[in-house]
Amino acid sequence: MSYSVPVNNQHLKLLPNEEILWQGQPVQGFKFYPVDLAPIVFGGLWLYFGITQVIFADGKQSTSANWIILGLFVSFASYMGIGRLFLGRYLRRHTYYMLTNRRALIHIHWLKRDYQHSHHLARIDSVVLDRLPNGQQSIIFNDKPALPQYLFLGVNSGFSTFFEGVPNAEALYQQILDLQASLQSNQSGS
Repeated sequence: MSYSVPVNNQHLKLLPNEEILWQGQPVQGFKFYPVDLAPIVFGGLWLYFGITQVIFADGKQSTSANWIILGLFVSFASYMGIGRLFLGRYLRRHTYYMLTNRRALIHIHWLKRDYQHSHHLARIDSVVLDRLPNGQQSIIFNDKPALPQYLFLGVNSGFSTFFEGVPNAEALYQQILDLQASLQSNQSGS
């Protein structure tokens, strides 16, 4: 299944004589990864600490400042527990992948701003097809050191160097390898 890039394509910065060959989006919905357990546990401990210090502390009276502090603890723990899942879903919904005849583009629309990461296929060290046990496949571009994909902002937080969970990834992977070989041979021939 392929998704269309938003109708207003003026945000795309294409090079001269560059054309879009493929476009898509990551698989939509909520995604829970094993690494998500760490912030959930931390958020739970954080909330426990907040409740015990604000409500059950001996010798303290309940003041409005204590309730404000507890609200901050609850807000942070909620984000760590489930907010990351909602934010990751939102970011996947607003992430678009494009393959041109020269580059792989990752376009993210977040907070009314457009972010575009491009990977010149001729300069990429390697392209890897990653197969997950659940059947999803991702294409990873190794042209620069990638930041961890699971930051506090969630998956696809703007630091992605891969096409995550694309449908029909094997055919796209082969197309990328063919384009890369063609571009590298043209570059070495000239």
